[in-house]
Amino acid sequence: MSLLIRDPFVGGTPTSIYIEDGRIAALGEERPADETIEAAGLHAFPSLKNGHTHAAMTLLRGYGDDLPLMEWLEKKIWPAEAHLTEEDVYHGTRLALLEMIRSGTTYLCDMYWHREGVCRAVEEMGVKGHVASVFIDLGDREKAREQRDRIAARLSDRDRHGPRVRMALGPHAIYTVSEESLEWIADLARKEDLLVHIHLSETRGEVEECRRRHGLSPARYLEKVGLVGPNLIAAHGVWLDAGERELLAAAGATVVTNPTSNLKLAVGGIFPYREAREAGLRVVLGTDGAGTNNNLDLIEEMKIAALVQKHRAEDPTCLPAAEALALATTEASEAFRLGPGGIEVGAAADLMLVDLSGPATTPVHDPVSNLVYAASGRDVHTTICDGEVLMRDRVVRVADEGEILAEAARAARALLARSGGAG
Repeated sequence: MSLLIRDPFVGGTPTSIYIEDGRIAALGEERPADETIEAAGLHAFPSLKNGHTHAAMTLLRGYGDDLPLMEWLEKKIWPAEAHLTEEDVYHGTRLALLEMIRSGTTYLCDMYWHREGVCRAVEEMGVKGHVASVFIDLGDREKAREQRDRIAARLSDRDRHGPRVRMALGPHAIYTVSEESLEWIADLARKEDLLVHIHLSETRGEVEECRRRHGLSPARYLEKVGLVGPNLIAAHGVWLDAGERELLAAAGATVVTNPTSNLKLAVGGIFPYREAREAGLRVVLGTDGAGTNNNLDLIEEMKIAALVQKHRAEDPTCLPAAEALALATTEASEAFRLGPGGIEVGAAADLMLVDLSGPATTPVHDPVSNLVYAASGRDVHTTICDGEVLMRDRVVRVADEGEILAEAARAARALLARSGGAG
């Protein structure tokens, strides 16, 4: 299949993009194509990559808001999640992916229950993702054995959902997974070269508890169990100290900052972005789940990330717009092994066309600045993944939008009824 995107702005200059077999084959050339998108006046950007999600938590959007993290987890989320089915997760993930496609996101790094339901949805919706089953054993050896067996069984058919769906490992956090299981996960990740997606240093309490129990800070504890390395994707990292940032940077690990979630849960700090980058630590951007955000709009997340970093540093030059965009595009492509993430010949054709002609985004002195500081996901006109047009002219092609909305709403009502929550 071939696709010609005729004359969108690329870096401020009208430049046609020719796509063949899922990759950008030419820039500035018009060749015959199976499909042509007339894009004059639209702005082409790399599509967005969401570095930390629990996609199916769309079913719990707005459920248990305005609570501290552990109270929210223990009294609202974990009791509801105990009643989740694979079909619930499938419908919740489709809803999340619909929202992502509408706002220009074509990749997610997901950690949640019932992995098969997530994989089915990712495959059907045409996006890319690393999908991990959340691993929580709370020190229970029987639970740990069951989850290890389930993961081991998946290794033989990890590619059954196609090349866009990749397997990852998802230990929830150091306070919910036993040391023995963390060591097992570290060993498996090394043997199979799998990404390990974990929450790390999200709250001050987590750090204090880790020091009390293990005599080490959280990142040092991960080093002890063998998890610190280039495969590590650590979500949050708000309370990492200078030595931990240097440790993770030297190992080639990645930290995913999720500013909206951190602000909403009032974790007590703002991720030290400037210090992390000075240490050489790779940083990418995520939304977290819809339960703590409450949306999955990475364009909005870029703005919030930039603003909180400027505020923290008392410096308006900290995290400029182009750098914020890189956290959600090119930096993420590197972290998640997706290849070159920009608009360049040979790169995967993962693109979004954005309409910056509306009242909130006019005039356009700087397209990147307008995208980060003025636009929202509603301004995305077209979303493309591996050369496949998932949405064109704001019409989603890959699914029945009404059916997705209805089924997700039904699944959410049924879940809360089963779990005793208020629907």
